[in-house]
Amino acid sequence: MLFVKLSPRQIASYSYACVKLQKILNKMRRARKMLEDIAQSSFDKSFAKCVYLFTSESLQFENEIHSQINSFNCTQLNLKAEEKQETPDALLSTKNMELVCSYLEENYIKSYKQLLKDKHLSSSLKSLMNNQLQAFLASLTQLRLFNEVEASVN
Repeated sequence: MLFVKLSPRQIASYSYACVKLQKILNKMRRARKMLEDIAQSSFDKSFAKCVYLFTSESLQFENEIHSQINSFNCTQLNLKAEEKQETPDALLSTKNMELVCSYLEENYIKSYKQLLKDKHLSSSLKSLMNNQLQAFLASLTQLRLFNEVEASVN
């Protein structure tokens, strides 16, 4: 069996990364659940399918972040009470793709960009987060294109 001795600095770095990752993970989970509720309550099957595709990708990235937290061997953090989930009434009532895109930008894109600016995170972790951000940006573009195509068909 191999035992690895970490320095106090490494332990502090991993703990810091775990806290940051847990915060973004919690935010992503809340946003994904909100989006799933929106899609589930929508009568527009095309709209719902687009939103579900985004949420499935989000779930995959949540699993990757969770695996990263586990690889750091951090104790389970409880940051869920820190941020309360807001209920965007306009988003729920209109099923407007542009409002959904704005919600995604606020809850995913801005969070990722802010995390990538953090100088205390390792380059490998930033690489993972940047790859996820690029995928989210591509998905967001697809959702906006769906909105434009749907508008031109009607």
